[in-house]
Amino acid sequence: MEFTTRGQAVKATKLSYIGGVSLSSKILKNEKLNVSTYIIYLASGKISGYNVCPKATQGCLNACLMMSGHNRIDIHENIINKARIKKTKMFFEDRAFFVSWVYAEILAHKTAAEKKDLKFSVRLNGTSDIAPQLFAIGDKTLFDLFPDTQFYDYTKVFNRVQLTKTYKNYDLTFSYSGENWDECVNALDMGVRVAMVFEKRLPKKYKGIEVVNADYTDLRYLDPKNVICGLIQKKVRTKIVIEDQNFIISDNDPNCEY
Repeated sequence: MEFTTRGQAVKATKLSYIGGVSLSSKILKNEKLNVSTYIIYLASGKISGYNVCPKATQGCLNACLMMSGHNRIDIHENIINKARIKKTKMFFEDRAFFVSWVYAEILAHKTAAEKKDLKFSVRLNGTSDIAPQLFAIGDKTLFDLFPDTQFYDYTKVFNRVQLTKTYKNYDLTFSYSGENWDECVNALDMGVRVAMVFEKRLPKKYKGIEVVNADYTDLRYLDPKNVICGLIQKKVRTKIVIEDQNFIISDNDPNCEY
């Protein structure tokens, strides 16, 4: 398909949008700091038939926020998942159309934020971990097309950290998977934040490293460098037994300093 307008895209695909602002309670918290954030939620892992989380472990898939919020209770009609699967397939099968639609949405939401005197940011991977340079129109990435817009993401793909040197308007937080602690240490040594999920409470330090509250907003690029960004485990469809996995840090972990 060829993208012309957002209205045409909605009619052609029967999807209401690709991404948007204030789509989750976590993103809505950004407005406490006068920041409007555009975010895209795709079908995580391999749910769509395409792998959008190349470094995912079973632990992080079980606890994935793909199945949180409204989607946690949408178990009968599964409307949210069906839409996310459709969007994900579109990204891989008709990327030019997909990214052109995203470009139009970002432009519209950015303009709306500026009219409200809000700052504006973009998170391309809400429930995915796709290489961001693939979001491109021709030879221009979205970073190039919106040079004055702050983009940010979380990733478990260690070598992607280098992209922050190429694109000055892109910020990354490296994520603990339960199996990549050595890479987390390397990231911290490079001045990169590391996100970790804790069971029910945040310690002041983990393995001697300062832990900051990453649930207050989603704006990781405002956090200090060389810290652990602590997130409390959220309720999802999957029943999680802390003792059976290592992605979520137990309250009883001896490395936690309270």
